[in-house]
Amino acid sequence: MKYQNLDRILDKVWLRNNPDHPYNQWIKKSEDSKERLFLSRLDNYVEKVTLLLQTKRTQSKFRNYQGFVDTYYELEVGCFLIDNGFQVDFERTLYVERGTRITPDIFVEKDNIIVEVKTLHRSNEVEKGFKSGKVFKFNEAQRIKDDIFSELQKYGDKEIKYPLIVIVCPDFIKPPLVSPDDFETVLSYRCDKWIFNGKLRRTLDVEYQGLYYEDEGQNANILSGVGLWGRRGILFYKNPNVNKDSKFPKSRFLDFLMSPNL
Repeated sequence: MKYQNLDRILDKVWLRNNPDHPYNQWIKKSEDSKERLFLSRLDNYVEKVTLLLQTKRTQSKFRNYQGFVDTYYELEVGCFLIDNGFQVDFERTLYVERGTRITPDIFVEKDNIIVEVKTLHRSNEVEKGFKSGKVFKFNEAQRIKDDIFSELQKYGDKEIKYPLIVIVCPDFIKPPLVSPDDFETVLSYRCDKWIFNGKLRRTLDVEYQGLYYEDEGQNANILSGVGLWGRRGILFYKNPNVNKDSKFPKSRFLDFLMSPNL
C-alpha cells in the first residue's frame, strides 16, 4: 500500500537515508496492524487539509519521531472539527505581546478559539513495569497534570484574548493507562467534609482541589477547559475559574464541546 501524501512530505530520498523513522518501520507491518491503520489515517488527514499546511513546517515535524505521532493527533482533531462544520487554521500566527508570536496547534476561525493538542504517550514508568512482568505502581494523574501545565507554559504571562483549550489525546500505538477518573482528579478533585457526632454524616461544606482550583484558580486561569480525546469525539471539562478574557462566549462551538459527542 502506498501513502502518497506521506511520501511527498517526508521525501523518498530522506526516507531511504533514515531507515529507523517510524514510517519505514511501520510500513513493514501487516496491513491490519494498528501501525498501518495509523499511516492510512494520517495519509488521509494530510490529503484532506493539505491546502491548510505549510509543507516545510509539516515536513520538519513529521521527520521527528515524536513529532510524527503528535502531528497525527493535531490533524485528527482538526479534521474532526472540520467534519463537524468548523473552520480551522493550522498555521495561524498570534501576536500575544510586542515582538512575541505564537502558532497554536489549531485555531478555530470565527469562534476565535485556541486549541492546543497534547499527545499522552506511555510513560517510561509504565513501559518498564510492563517489561518487568511484575507488579508495579504508577501515577498517571500527576503526569496528566504536568502535561497540561506544560501547554499552559507556552503562553506563560502573555495576555491572550481568546479562549484556550487543551485536548489530550492518548497515543493508541503505545496506549497510556489513563481513564476519565484521572482527569476528574487532576482538574477538579472534590473533597466532601464529614462530621461525626454519634453518627457519621456529610456536611454541606465542599472543598475542591486540582488544577482548576489551585491558588484560588490562578494557576490555570487562562485555560478555558480540557478535553479528553476518544475515537469518536471529545469529553470536555470546562474550567469554572477561567479569567474573563479566556472565557467562552456563547457559541455553537461551546455547545458542541459541552454536548456528549463521544
